[in-house]
Amino acid sequence: MSEKVIAAGDEIDSYCTSCRLMLAHTVVALIGEKPDKVQCKTCGKQHKYRAKAPKSAGGATTGDAPKKPKAVKTKTGATRTRKAKETEAGWEEALAGRDMANSKMYTIAGEYQEREVINHKTFGFGVVVKLLAEGKMQVRFKEGTKLLAFGKK
Repeated sequence: MSEKVIAAGDEIDSYCTSCRLMLAHTVVALIGEKPDKVQCKTCGKQHKYRAKAPKSAGGATTGDAPKKPKAVKTKTGATRTRKAKETEAGWEEALAGRDMANSKMYTIAGEYQEREVINHKTFGFGVVVKLLAEGKMQVRFKEGTKLLAFGKK
């Protein structure tokens, strides 16, 4: 049997250096046929591809649980990670002063512009951060930045 050929834009599991977990990533760059750079689908950060979680200090094996992100208390008493708090604050700042009533419903066939407010059925309101080549765009939502397709007929 032959191995599946990996291409830029494909989804692959990699260790995220920000989230400190093995998570789904999008392949951003290849060296030959091997992934070199990936973007985390959870936090949006780009980094080198890591097929395995690193060994932690003290000689732990890769089967050990990775460190958890540092949590903070909210006004309601619930805990959230510091990263989640910063992501939500950035989203609120991006939407500040925007007219949510005139936002476009997101569809894969739609056309969008940078800084436009959209409404996604799963992620809610978001702001188009950047239009990328080949009908892809980065959109900032409350949970973080997502890569969405657009202009597909």
